[in-house]
Amino acid sequence: MSRLLARRVVRCLGTGLVAMSLGALALAQSAPSSAATSAPVRFLVIASQESILSASTAGRVSRVPVGLGDNVRAGQVVASFDCAEMQARRDAARAEHEAARVQYEAKLKLQGLQSAAEVEVELAAANVNKAQSQIRIFDAQVAQCAFVAPFTGKVARVHVKVGQGVNPGAPVIELVGNGAPRARMNVPSQWLAWLKTGETLQGKVDETGAEVALKVIRISGRVDAVSQSVEIETELVSARGQVLPGMSGQVRAPAGR
Repeated sequence: MSRLLARRVVRCLGTGLVAMSLGALALAQSAPSSAATSAPVRFLVIASQESILSASTAGRVSRVPVGLGDNVRAGQVVASFDCAEMQARRDAARAEHEAARVQYEAKLKLQGLQSAAEVEVELAAANVNKAQSQIRIFDAQVAQCAFVAPFTGKVARVHVKVGQGVNPGAPVIELVGNGAPRARMNVPSQWLAWLKTGETLQGKVDETGAEVALKVIRISGRVDAVSQSVEIETELVSARGQVLPGMSGQVRAPAGR
């Protein structure tokens, strides 16, 4: 009887240990998902609008009327190239256009007197059109000598100095808009179970420790298969203290999510 009792006790203990092991395994498997959902998410503050004005043609900087941090308005010239040579070519093209126009009008009068053939009049008209096209080309090139702010904002960076030669594609001025800053982040895909546009997240900025409220305005239509995350964009609806583009911070999922 004692041996039978001992075997039953061993079996019971073995069954209990197996159950405890299975429970621990299930807990371990569910822990990463829960931890990923509650872990803080990093965000980066970006400007509502930003633009890098770059050179479309080679040139030499003749004027930079703005400096770092200056306010600019839409349409304001923030830098310009020395375009004296281009302007001279445009003036020459205008003179050629005027000469072609006078010649065309003379041919028309001669045609009325039956002293000029129709083909001569057509050639004179073609020369007028050609001269007009040259003027438009030079107008476009002269316009590229001026760098105009596309929106109202502030100067974030000045890449050039007066007298500096600039190659095509080189950055000249960086601008940021005056609108409310935004923040982008990659959140766990599990958040999609409750995250919707209009949802407000609470976060904290690393540089200043300021608490911010972030309103979700865009959610990516694709989940990254590797990181199991989705990119979202938020707008800062409130903040304690100044928040500038380039700052970073973190948010957590609301309690109970």
